[in-house]
Amino acid sequence: MLWNRSRWKPSVIHCALAVFFAVGFSLRLYAAHFPNLIHPDAIFQTLEPAHRLAYGYGVITWEWREGVRSWVFPAFLAAIMRATAWMGPGSSGYLWGISAVLSLLSLVTIWFGYLWAKRVSGIEAAVIAAGACAVWYDLVIFGPSTLTGVVAAHALLPGLYLGKYGERIPEGRRMLLAGLLLGLALSLRVELAPAIGFALLYFCYPNWRQRALPLACGFLLPVLVFGLVDAFTWSYPFQSFIKYVWVNAFEARSALYGTQPWYWYFLVLTEQMFPLFVLALFGLRRSQFLGWFALIVLVSHSMIGHKEIRFIYSVFPIVVTLAAIGLMEIVRYFTSKSKNPALVRNATIVSALTFCCLLSYWSIPLFPYWQKNAVGIAAFNRLSRDPAVCGVADYELWYSIGGYAHLHRDIPILLIANEHILRTEESAYNALLAKRSGFTSTMGFKPAECWPNGCLYTRPGPCAPPAKRYEINTVLRKIGE
Repeated sequence: MLWNRSRWKPSVIHCALAVFFAVGFSLRLYAAHFPNLIHPDAIFQTLEPAHRLAYGYGVITWEWREGVRSWVFPAFLAAIMRATAWMGPGSSGYLWGISAVLSLLSLVTIWFGYLWAKRVSGIEAAVIAAGACAVWYDLVIFGPSTLTGVVAAHALLPGLYLGKYGERIPEGRRMLLAGLLLGLALSLRVELAPAIGFALLYFCYPNWRQRALPLACGFLLPVLVFGLVDAFTWSYPFQSFIKYVWVNAFEARSALYGTQPWYWYFLVLTEQMFPLFVLALFGLRRSQFLGWFALIVLVSHSMIGHKEIRFIYSVFPIVVTLAAIGLMEIVRYFTSKSKNPALVRNATIVSALTFCCLLSYWSIPLFPYWQKNAVGIAAFNRLSRDPAVCGVADYELWYSIGGYAHLHRDIPILLIANEHILRTEESAYNALLAKRSGFTSTMGFKPAECWPNGCLYTRPGPCAPPAKRYEINTVLRKIGE
C-alpha cells in the first residue's frame, strides 16, 4: 500500500520539480561546454553536416560520401545554428544555442522518471527518480550531446509513457502520439527496432482494434518523413536506412572500430551503476514492462560486435527510475509497522537524493569520455575567435579535432602524419595542433596553450596556398574515412 499522498502539498511538489529541472538544465549546459569529446560522431556525423547546410563548408566523412546517414537531424541542428549564431563570437554563439536546446530536450528524463515512478510507486519514489535523473552523471554528460542515439532516447521515453499510461489524453490521440515518438526514435536509432517493436505490440494489447490503427499511423509518419528526405537528398527513399544496415550488418564496417564480448554492456552497467542497478532489480516488481524493454535493448545491442556505452543511453534513465521505485519497495517493507511513517518518508527522500548526488559526483572521473580529447575542441573554439588564423594543421590528432563546426572559419584544415611534411608545409598554416609539446620550427611557431593530450602552436603572418593533397576532405577520401 502506498503512503498517503495527501501529505504532499501540490506547491511543494511543483517547487521540488522546478528545482530539479533548473539543476538538471544547469548541469547539462555546464557539461556541454566542459572541454571533452564523447565521440567523434558527435561532430562528424551531426555538427559537421549541419555546418555544411548552414554555412556551405564542413568535413565530409565516408558516411556522408556514401549516403549512409539521414539529413533530418543535421537540418534541425543547422536551423539552430543560423538562429543562435548571434549569441557569441566565432562558433561560441551557435554552440551555446545547440547545447541549450538539447539540454532542454534532455530534461525529458526528469519528466519521465517523475511521472513513471509516481504512477507505479507513489510520490516519494517520483521525487527520488526526478532528482536522481537530474544529477546522474551519465544523463548529465550525454544529455546535451549531438549523438543521434541520445536524441532518439529523448523521443523514446515520452513515447513509452504515453503508450503505457497518460489516460487523461483520449486513447486514439494518445496512441497516435506514442507511435509518432517511437517512430521518431527508431528513425534516429534503427538498432532500437527490437525493443520498439516489443513496445508497440505491448501497447496494442488487449484493445487491438482501438489502438493498432492510430499507433501504426503515428509510428509510420516520422519513418515516411525520413524516407522522403532520403529521396530528395540521396538517390532513393530510405537510402540511409538501407545502407546503414547493410554496411554494419553485412559489411561489418562498425567492427573495424573494435569489438567487445557479448556480456560487455552488462559488465559496464554493473561497474558504473552497481548500487542503482541492484535497486532497479527490486523495482521490477512494480514495473515489469520497463524491465523487459531495457533487457531487450541490452540483449539486442549485445549481439552487435562493436559496442560503445553511448549506444545504450536509453537504458540509463530507465535504470535510475527503476532504482527509485526499488528503493521505496525496500523502505516500505522494513517500515510497514513504523509509528512515524512521515519521518521515515522524508528521511528516505533526503538520504536517497544526497546519495545520488555524491555517487554521481564521485563517479564522474571514472566516466571513460570525461575530459577525453579536450585539446581539439578547446583549440578550435579558441581559433574561431582569432581573425588572424588562415590555415590549421593537425598532426596525428584528427579524430579529436572540432571540425569546421567549432572552427567556423572557411580556411584549410591540413591533416599531416609525417614530421618532415609538417615542416615543409609550415608556410601553409599559422596554427598547429600537435600531440607533443616542444615543437620547434623555422617560422616562429610558439605554444599558445597546452592541454593534457596536446598543444596549440601559432605564429604571426599570412599563409601560402596549401597543397590540396593535405586538406582534410582530400585525405579522408584517400584513406576511406
